[in-house]
Amino acid sequence: MKKRILFVDDIKNVLNSLRLSLREMRDEWDMVFALGGEEAVNMLKISRFDLLVTDMRMPGIDGAQLLALANREHPSMGRIVLSGYAEQNCVLQNISLAHQYLSKPCTTQELVTTISNALNLDDSFENTKIKDVISSMESLPALPAIYRELTLALDDSDSSWRQICEIINKDMVLSATVLRVTNCAFFGLGGKVTGLDHAVKLLGTQTLRTLVYSTHLFSIFDQKTMPVFSVSKLWNHCLRVSVFAKLIATEENLPTRSRDDCVIAGMLHDIGKVVLSVIIPEDFKIIIDMVHEENCTVYEAEKNFLNVTHAEVGAYIMNLWGFKKSQIDAVKSHHFSESNNDESNSIKKILYAANIIDHEIVHISQYINQKKIKHANEEIKTCIPNYEYWREKCFEKITNEKLDERKSFLYK
Repeated sequence: MKKRILFVDDIKNVLNSLRLSLREMRDEWDMVFALGGEEAVNMLKISRFDLLVTDMRMPGIDGAQLLALANREHPSMGRIVLSGYAEQNCVLQNISLAHQYLSKPCTTQELVTTISNALNLDDSFENTKIKDVISSMESLPALPAIYRELTLALDDSDSSWRQICEIINKDMVLSATVLRVTNCAFFGLGGKVTGLDHAVKLLGTQTLRTLVYSTHLFSIFDQKTMPVFSVSKLWNHCLRVSVFAKLIATEENLPTRSRDDCVIAGMLHDIGKVVLSVIIPEDFKIIIDMVHEENCTVYEAEKNFLNVTHAEVGAYIMNLWGFKKSQIDAVKSHHFSESNNDESNSIKKILYAANIIDHEIVHISQYINQKKIKHANEEIKTCIPNYEYWREKCFEKITNEKLDERKSFLYK
């Protein structure tokens, strides 16, 4: 069955131009074109669509109102903004309503690629309930102490971008959100950001201030809802994996773009755990209890109980936010190895290995199943001949820089 896409703009010539430029996709997509927000609302009442592509500045029902309605009434529908309205504050204030933001003029290839990636989200995993909740999420929770520290720094005119970056780097959600914003085509940085420090420097303190105070991208994490789950310790694990992945990529002489992909994929490889702990806290507590009681991995408990894993959820939300495919694929497969040796699979292998190495050389928890780690190590050696060398280099890194001072909890 063809995927259905609703394009919305208040200028008829723009719709005609879209219809003409996308004519070669008619065999794959069922495309409907609405002249303005009101017509789009009426169409949404009588028909189901997989994706909404809308302008922002329209008379009557504007893009922001249409996106809010779509989020509320049709949470499973993808939402992309295609707009020539280049007011930065407007973009930032509405970025939580859309999954991705494209600026006019936009090439046909860029539009087709973005739409295709968004439509492929349906094939990520089968749990539609979780998909719908993720698609309708406007914010993820940041740690309250770090969030307060960030707001104080942003209010201090003497704070440098480096100081602000150091604060953001303490929290997974703040870091992921900054990287998400730099993927927005409005800023023209998509695919060019090499890491968090680069993203913070490019955005600047004024944009970050607007992002924190004028958007709905952040909420505050309530530790009481998940007393057995430490987001800060999870983030420490992710930072170490990111460091290890970059180190291994450098040792393997991967090109710069692949090293950058390893850094970002390492930082975000477990963001799916945060998402699951927020949207289904009771179920996630059961999963943690299963890990304790059955001595299994979190990945296995998720698969058995939810039929979806944090790796799949993390890849889903990164795809939703427009991250690079190489980063998404690595996050999705960071619990199993790849046998091929092309560049994209090298990134997957490196993230898989870096994750295993951190579990092995950093004390995690009394509940950890060491037999499973041993088995994983034996498996990885068969597909990655350099594993022992990588492990030795990471051990030197963690020893020399004392990266193991911040212990991790149960992140297998």
